[in-house]
Amino acid sequence: MNRINATVGFLFLGLGLALFLSGMAFPQGIGGLPGAGFFPQVIGCLITLLACALLYEARTPDGESGFKISNPRQVLGIAALLFVYLLLWGSGYFIPRTIVFMIPALRFLKQDWRASLGYSVALTLLVYLAFDTGLNITLE
Repeated sequence: MNRINATVGFLFLGLGLALFLSGMAFPQGIGGLPGAGFFPQVIGCLITLLACALLYEARTPDGESGFKISNPRQVLGIAALLFVYLLLWGSGYFIPRTIVFMIPALRFLKQDWRASLGYSVALTLLVYLAFDTGLNITLE
């Protein structure tokens, strides 16, 4: 059994299930529109499915798997950041919290500081405007 893949698979399985279950606590949509819990539930389902695929692959011996995580420190670091980010979800301040989350996540992926800061600010503002203006869903 590939222990690294199994460990990461179980961590992401827990994250996906927690995200799906926490999304159920949000109110339902009105008039056929998706509610606040729609996206967390969809993302939780996708994470759970991908974690199950990784756990299936982890059953094979170390040398026989067609898929291996070549950078487990990066994956575990980003997963830990995501876990802390989700724990702070109801605290408000979406824009600064998301920027502060994305900078170290991009640094884990070997981006330089200026690129990490620029991408973090641009993507956070884009997501905020898409949800607030486009979907009329507040993220604060």
